[in-house]
Amino acid sequence: RLAAMSKDDRDFIQSLAPKLKIDVIANGVDIDYFAKTAKTRQKNPTVLFVGQFKWLPNRDATKFLVCDIWPKIKAKVPNARLWIVGRNPPADILNYAGDSIKVDGGVEDIRLAYGKSSVLLAPIRNGRGTKYKILEAMATKTPIVGTKLATEGIDIRDGEHALIARDAQSLADQTVRILGNPALGTRLANAAYQLVAQKYNWQKISASLDQVYQEVGKK
Repeated sequence: RLAAMSKDDRDFIQSLAPKLKIDVIANGVDIDYFAKTAKTRQKNPTVLFVGQFKWLPNRDATKFLVCDIWPKIKAKVPNARLWIVGRNPPADILNYAGDSIKVDGGVEDIRLAYGKSSVLLAPIRNGRGTKYKILEAMATKTPIVGTKLATEGIDIRDGEHALIARDAQSLADQTVRILGNPALGTRLANAAYQLVAQKYNWQKISASLDQVYQEVGKK
């Protein structure tokens, strides 16, 4: 029996070994910790990107965001600000900092970033695995715009829990929708919070994982 993998991984392994018993345990987040995030309304609408820059897909997503998506957002929302948060930003990422873009590699408490942001934008184009920043945004009631790949492994439904888009124009358009419609952002964020609390809460996940270990130990 195997645990802690994505459904796609499970299906692939199952195709190779149909008789293998597999339990899928989702990745999760500390709901109690992130629920304490204080949301503060900012003077300028703030778009947040979060990513560890040792992971190359985050560098690619940042370049895609700054070069292809951000100009389209700024054209519609001139006073918007972009906040790029992540440890170990390389020189090319740091060079993106400017009048409307802040690059921050030293945020000690990520809840501060979610609390001061209007929307999380996750334009991930490659890489596999559950993206923890999505779970964190859900737990802090931060509206989410992202690619399908960015939400892979999470049971997010487009238009219910987040807005999913494919290319630079649609990612920009969906972000502008949320910036211009706070009620939409609130509806998505509340639904996403209910989903993460029900399915991706560390307490519930640890209980499921413990049950798998106990059953394996009996064999």
